[in-house]
Amino acid sequence: CSSTCAGGFHHRVVVCQDEEGRSANYCDEATKPPESRHCDSGPCPRWNYGNWGECTQTCGDGIKTRLVICQ
Repeated sequence: CSSTCAGGFHHRVVVCQDEEGRSANYCDEATKPPESRHCDSGPCPRWNYGNWGECTQTCGDGIKTRLVICQ
């Protein structure tokens, strides 16, 4: 698939050949198999995050934290 997520396409080469595997041009175009098709591996992962929490200090340097998840 041309994309690992959020859709893409499979591509292949379709050629007309005779019984010995040589190139030919008398195949019926109406029966030619498709050269590409859509493929979808689902949505791409993304970062999901919550709100910042309270600071660990009321003055000076402190730390705020929040939940961050790759979904």
